[in-house]
Amino acid sequence: MDLQHVRATASAIAREAGAVLMERFGLPHQEKAKSSPVDIVTESDAAAEAVIVAGLTQHFPDHHIVGEEGGGMGAPAELAPYFWYVDPLDGTTNYASDIPFFSVSIGLADRTMRPLVGVVYDPFSDELYSAAVGHGATLNDQPMHVSQVGTLQGAVLCSGFPYNYASTPENNLREWGAFCAQTRGMRRFGSAALELGYVAAGRLDGYWEQRLNPWDIQAGIVLVREAGGLVTDYDGAESEMVHRGQRVIASNGHLHAEIRRVLAEVRS
Repeated sequence: MDLQHVRATASAIAREAGAVLMERFGLPHQEKAKSSPVDIVTESDAAAEAVIVAGLTQHFPDHHIVGEEGGGMGAPAELAPYFWYVDPLDGTTNYASDIPFFSVSIGLADRTMRPLVGVVYDPFSDELYSAAVGHGATLNDQPMHVSQVGTLQGAVLCSGFPYNYASTPENNLREWGAFCAQTRGMRRFGSAALELGYVAAGRLDGYWEQRLNPWDIQAGIVLVREAGGLVTDYDGAESEMVHRGQRVIASNGHLHAEIRRVLAEVRS
């Protein structure tokens, strides 16, 4: 398969979905709760996903599509050689509150969930992050690379919290506190896919999070790796935990061991 052609096609589709989001940005939204009152979906999520699904099924009819809002679509999962992981609006809470930090995330993987192509589009800033395995990563068609920061003291890291943080012991609060004491700064923006794009572009030096979903992480994994960074689980391995977004560390590579050390100390 020509991954560069796939990358270009997914990029065009992401821009179309982003245009749909921007048409509705700043307007009143119809919000519905999903897993909890703070886990919401809007009519824009569904509208953007419809654009993405239509585009992917047209160009890749034999692929299966795993979408956050619509479930399994496209070719039957048992027959499909490739799987698309789609988040039409990553950062719905931001979007619904008119905070301009959200993204469209489209990632392609094989049947073993090995990421192959990643596209993350920030429609508000009109920034397109894209990558394909073996072909590097770009930001608006210009090569992008991870940072060269080598110490936590000089690093800006990013993470997030699960929707049920108030009721689960795995709420990331202890980890956050530990890194606050050892880094230059911490950020929590609210769109995992776009945060990974920032790591790939060298704007952030590292990222960790747990209790995500495959559609949150698949595209971003390719971005960071192709930009020269490292993505593993908390134990330093490329495992199903990473591909499913359950325990993810993404960094410029130089900080990876130190991030793992802090996380291990908190968990011990």
